[in-house]
Amino acid sequence: MVNLKRLSQRKQALYFLVETLRKPFYKLYLKRRNVSYINLIIYGKPLVINRGIINIGINSKLISSSKYYGQGIQPVSLYTLNENSRIDIGSNCTLNGTSIRCVSNISIGSDCVFAPDVKIIDHDHHLSITERNSTNYVSAPIVIENNVWVGYNVVILKGVKIGKNSIIGAGSVVVKDIPENCVAAGIPAKVIKKIE
Repeated sequence: MVNLKRLSQRKQALYFLVETLRKPFYKLYLKRRNVSYINLIIYGKPLVINRGIINIGINSKLISSSKYYGQGIQPVSLYTLNENSRIDIGSNCTLNGTSIRCVSNISIGSDCVFAPDVKIIDHDHHLSITERNSTNYVSAPIVIENNVWVGYNVVILKGVKIGKNSIIGAGSVVVKDIPENCVAAGIPAKVIKKIE
């Protein structure tokens, strides 16, 4: 009779072996898309459309594999939509299936953690009926300071600054600045607790 536990362990070991062999190709893929990084840790293949500048700091992780994190995780997606678009990600950050779409500037500090399905978008469409389908987006920079923890399925929208050491609760939509050292949650996200 087949030992299911042993079979599962072998499948997992095989997966990690295959991923180890694929990592150089993932890194080559990022280099060919002009992504600048130092000592990047990659699980699964991210999706990158880079027309601008993308910088990733030392020892950051891009986790795009459901085998590593769990079922349902999407690939990390990094989009810069024009030549002036810029995404800066600090050192020791972890992006779990995070999607970042940038027209102007998105800056993420060091030691930040993003749970699965976080979306960071620094632009939106015009409201007028005639310009709604235009690619001339309305944008404003996003700043996420050091040591921010962003929960599952959070959406962070244009013009927002999240202060250092803050936590954004799962399912929140961040449309206004969040101060440092606090927990914020809700739609729209509001401060619910200070962190001592």
